Amino acid sequence: MKRKFRWKFGLAAFMLIIIFAVTGCSQPDDDHDPIKEAIKTVVELQMNTPDEKALLKYYLPDTLDEQEVNEGFDAYMKYLEETYKPYFTESTFERYIMTNELVTFHHSADRFDYQLKVKNVDVEQNEVTPTNYNFTVDLDYVNKDGEETPIKLTGVAIMRDDKIAKISYLGDKKLIRSLLSGEPINVNQ
Repeated sequence: MKRKFRWKFGLAAFMLIIIFAVTGCSQPDDDHDPIKEAIKTVVELQMNTPDEKALLKYYLPDTLDEQEVNEGFDAYMKYLEETYKPYFTESTFERYIMTNELVTFHHSADRFDYQLKVKNVDVEQNEVTPTNYNFTVDLDYVNKDGEETPIKLTGVAIMRDDKIAKISYLGDKKLIRSLLSGEPINVNQ
């Protein structure tokens, strides 16, 4: 009788191990969460600056020929639509196009001659508000003299129907103002 009990117990334990192994393997992989990947992609697109493709001036001709200007503008809008639109809700994309929010850092970096290079983006779903995703961006800031400074920005993306309804860069407002105004970056203040 004891032998039968051990055999059944061993079989049950073996089955439990198999079930746990299979269940553990079938859990969604956080590293391949499509929402997190979309947020990372948008952050990298916005923060790896400047990118000539994100600047309207590179699409416009040197002449004032109206047809060439219109063609350049259309090519620029096509780039923005192909690059950013898949990640945003329709209304957010339209609003960000009208306000230039998609390419603000590109314009500032180009204007004030600095570069931002994204090293890492961490995205975590907010436990209290599951439609919000908090993110942290580790960047290298390179000024016009080639001096490199590591910086960290935080932000939040609000999702609707698996698309970004709003993305905001938060944290050190002084740092963000420096990036947008071209003032020297001082991360030690």
